[in-house]
Amino acid sequence: MENEFSPEESLRIIQSMIDKAKNNAANDAFYFLFWGWLTLIICITQYVLLVWVKYPQHYYAWSLLWVGLIYLIFRTALNNKQKKQKVKTYIDDSMKYLWTGLGITFFVLGWICAINEWRNCFSLFIMLYGVGTFVSGCFLKFKPFIIGGVLAWIIALIAATANYQNQLLLTCLAIVVSYIIPGYMLRYSYKNQNK
Repeated sequence: MENEFSPEESLRIIQSMIDKAKNNAANDAFYFLFWGWLTLIICITQYVLLVWVKYPQHYYAWSLLWVGLIYLIFRTALNNKQKKQKVKTYIDDSMKYLWTGLGITFFVLGWICAINEWRNCFSLFIMLYGVGTFVSGCFLKFKPFIIGGVLAWIIALIAATANYQNQLLLTCLAIVVSYIIPGYMLRYSYKNQNK
């Protein structure tokens, strides 16, 4: 036996799904902005330690990633306690799998690059930033992330020919165009939808 909905019930269901999508967009914007700003701060810190301070262990700046990861684990746990039941969409699952896979890939690539003395590794990280934001933009149907991903790939090509210090600066540029600018645009889009 099929459930039949009245027009009012159908509209309520559609509206609740739209509201869910809006809330997810705000959450997605937070993660892009959080990781974008954290990575940008780390790259700038490493650049300053390397070029201006001439500190031999300039790469310790990347330890801040662990602080960010711990913060997000606690934030996620707290959010899950506050929400009684969350309906997950296909896009939610797809984004989770994409970024979990990329997160593991970033960790493995970092390990490989550390063994190989970081020669041209930032160009590979930038390329992966492009993959993540391009695919996320396709999932979310949000062109600024798609464009940011393409720009990251172009920057990765340029970074492959740059020296280590300039690769750090190009990584900053890639983060700004693929994470931070599109993240703010997504947040702005969410706020306009909620007016």
